[in-house]
Amino acid sequence: MGDTRVDVLEMREFLDDGARAELVEELGRAHGAAATVTGGRSAGAAVEHAVRRTTKVQVPDETRARVKARLMESKPALEAHFGVALSECEAPQFLRYEEGDFFVAHQDGNTSVIHDDTRHRRVSAVVFLSPRTDEPTPGAYGGGELTFHGPYPRVNDRIPAPCDPGTLVAFRSETTHEVTPVAHGVRYTIVTWFR
Repeated sequence: MGDTRVDVLEMREFLDDGARAELVEELGRAHGAAATVTGGRSAGAAVEHAVRRTTKVQVPDETRARVKARLMESKPALEAHFGVALSECEAPQFLRYEEGDFFVAHQDGNTSVIHDDTRHRRVSAVVFLSPRTDEPTPGAYGGGELTFHGPYPRVNDRIPAPCDPGTLVAFRSETTHEVTPVAHGVRYTIVTWFR
């Protein structure tokens, strides 16, 4: 990513078109439940629609294992870019954002203000599966941008992430970021956190 205000690693073609299309088709047929947040008003994970509104899609164990293996292949590149030793990644979450879904500005871990298990997260990763378009187009979505907030003292800066289908975007887990509301269509992504 060309913007130097936020340390981001962009891995284009992390998933090829065939693998990505297969995943999108699978996620479109699958059931899910409201995604949770940690560190909120309740102890542990809870659904908080004012903070995060998206669906965590249930996929077969084979799909989760295949995707996790591919994510682990990126570990050496992540370690080299961010200058940190990583052990493994959490089980990937497969997410479906429909019209109006969002995730408010937050951090994923690795900060002194987080006291739950997520404090061990070092690098967050998002894999984009759906194309993004300004105009409603079948199979694409609008809005729903992964947006980084600039570091102090430029906290009001907003830096959109690259979102090309098949691209993995990785960033330090203490980076403040959000997903803006989806304006149209369905946004499919995979997220995980490396420890």
